Amino acid sequence: MHGSLASLFVVALAAGCAASGPSAATQATAPAPPRETKAAPTATRTDLPGLRPGLTPPSEPARPAVAPPDVGDYLVAPRDQLFVQIHGHDDLSRTARVSERGTITLPLVGEIRAAGLTGRDIETAIENALKPAYLKNPRVSVTVSEFRGRQFAVVGAVNQPGSYPLRSNEVTLREALSEAHGARENAGQVAYIRRAKPRSDEPQPLEVDIDGLFRAGQSSGVMLEPGDSVYVPEASTFYVSGEVEKRGAYTLRRGTTVAKAIAEAGGVTKRASDRVTIVRTTENGNREEIAGLDLDAILEGDSTKDLPLRAHDVVVVPASRAKVVGYTVLEVLGRLLSIGLVP
Repeated sequence: MHGSLASLFVVALAAGCAASGPSAATQATAPAPPRETKAAPTATRTDLPGLRPGLTPPSEPARPAVAPPDVGDYLVAPRDQLFVQIHGHDDLSRTARVSERGTITLPLVGEIRAAGLTGRDIETAIENALKPAYLKNPRVSVTVSEFRGRQFAVVGAVNQPGSYPLRSNEVTLREALSEAHGARENAGQVAYIRRAKPRSDEPQPLEVDIDGLFRAGQSSGVMLEPGDSVYVPEASTFYVSGEVEKRGAYTLRRGTTVAKAIAEAGGVTKRASDRVTIVRTTENGNREEIAGLDLDAILEGDSTKDLPLRAHDVVVVPASRAKVVGYTVLEVLGRLLSIGLVP
């Protein structure tokens, strides 16, 4: 009896070990299951206030790559490009090209007049068209992203001739030449302006002294209007004659003075007088002389004596009678000595 009970106890113990052994081993070696993490809720465009569930917002309109300048009192013209922004309603904002009729077309607003108006005028017109039927209190901004309607031209002896946009209602001639990267070295001393709409109080074309314009400063100068053309001719010529090393004709560059003219002619000879004369042709074809210029003072850098030259001026450096006589005597004596006639 005791033997039977002992056998049953041994069998039960072996069965219990067999059942529990694999489970324990599994618990010891199996990796722990990954802990479940809940992703934080992300805000979607459907969570934005004012949008009904299930609706996706419209894509934002393309904006200019560079912030457009404030149009100020600039009068919009056909072919200009405007960026119209309806604040808080990107689906209504967009870029619009002004048609040849002078209008733009916008959603909800339709076709409205733009040409001949300032940006603020267009903003007011759009706001009035949107309220109160569509928006309670619309805020509109209008900027010019591309100026193509109003242009002026700069041609001739400039570094970059061509047509340029007029970014305001008018621009100075100085600013126009700066747009064309300035006049070339061989440019003349004057510029000619041909008006698209000639004025009764101006000659046509209008002649402007370029050097005087730049000396006067930024605030002064002739104003250009849409359609005006600026022509900068190449420099004319001047002449140097008399007692200089290289007589002839030379290109009249901007800023050419008597001293520069003589230097370009190789300087004066030893027989040169100490006085210089300029022979000038006037506008009516007459000739006048500016005589008695102090050559020594000019060559020493006295700007009050060193006069600027004009087209077709002739710089005459006369010979000094005393120097001519003196050097002639010396030359004769030199020849006599060379042949032994003078002891």
